[in-house]
Amino acid sequence: MPNLLLVAAPRAGSTQLARWLATHPDISISLVKEPNFFSAHEFDPAYVAASHLNDIDPTKPVKKPTQFAVFRDTDRYAALFANMTTPWRMEASTSYLSCPQAPDLIAESCPDARVILLHREPVARALSHYQLARRTGRTQASLRSELQAEIEGHMPYAARYLLRPSVQTPGIARFKHVFGKRAATLQFEAMIKSPQTALARISQLLDIDPAGFDVTANARNAGSEPRFARLNAALLRSGIKTRIRHVLPAPIKPFLRRLWFDDVNRAQIDPNEIAALRSALDARCAF
Repeated sequence: MPNLLLVAAPRAGSTQLARWLATHPDISISLVKEPNFFSAHEFDPAYVAASHLNDIDPTKPVKKPTQFAVFRDTDRYAALFANMTTPWRMEASTSYLSCPQAPDLIAESCPDARVILLHREPVARALSHYQLARRTGRTQASLRSELQAEIEGHMPYAARYLLRPSVQTPGIARFKHVFGKRAATLQFEAMIKSPQTALARISQLLDIDPAGFDVTANARNAGSEPRFARLNAALLRSGIKTRIRHVLPAPIKPFLRRLWFDDVNRAQIDPNEIAALRSALDARCAF
């Protein structure tokens, strides 16, 4: 089982931090960055299948790096770490921070684990997630419509991506209560400003050499706008987009990204919608 978990809010820099951590000779990361094993009960199987959330089939052996899947079988999950020989074996599921049961489940299965907690300013996090949802084709609706659907409970539990994962303080408190000094808390904005400082804190937590990280390693996890929004959404809903992504040769992907996505002329979000988002988050964070 893993003994290091990067527990972050979605769109809080976990992909980049995981990339930096994986450059250290004492740390290995699972081939599936986010296996979501300890929060699998929050992912309804029908919703996962209909939304094509699994980048790979979690019931089969994993052969290449991928981003996201929902693992439910203990043996399949443990197999992600079975061949690691480094002192630290890591995964980085972004669903754990908002899952009330995750800290206790992790502590029960991984009693010696260390935890890195990563959070981001709530409004910026939610806006980044909305831009990602538009990029992937999961929504073409306005921010206000998505916000209202989540407030009214019209979204499946695992699909609530604006408010629920943005309220991060309770999740941090839960993990710190369970793991105590075996948890370190980082802020996205501070990490981006000074990666060396953040990695030095992690080095202390793990008792490893801080010089072992390569901060020049960059990870791509963009949120630019698709040029063909309706086609993009249709390909996602049908599952064709996922299958294409698996079979495309790696050298072709950068060319297709430039063709498919507009990294310059990103759609502007109405300031009134952002104000509504901020108000909703202020109300949630007040409790």
